[in-house]
Amino acid sequence: MACGVMVLLSVTGVLDGVYDMERDSMDDSLAGRLAYMLDIFQSSENDELIVDGSMILPQDYHLKVHSGFVELCHEDSVRIAETMFTGEFQLEYGEVVKVTRRTSQRSS
Repeated sequence: MACGVMVLLSVTGVLDGVYDMERDSMDDSLAGRLAYMLDIFQSSENDELIVDGSMILPQDYHLKVHSGFVELCHEDSVRIAETMFTGEFQLEYGEVVKVTRRTSQRSS
């Protein structure tokens, strides 16, 4: 019986590690896709983008965009992707923000 418990514990540890690696990979991919979305917005003719956190973020995640970087944050994990977007904003799951692309110093 003790051997069976040891085998179960070792398999559980391996499965936890696989799950963590898969979540990390998915978080990296999501950060990259969000950066790409902002790149498309930056190069578009549109001046405003409405971003709904409950539609693009998993629950308990938040997003920070600043200085050409997208930071996807969850608990103590941060995934970073580069973007051409020049603006700054923060977004929590369940929040909606209006992002404005500045085309010149005179526009607001």
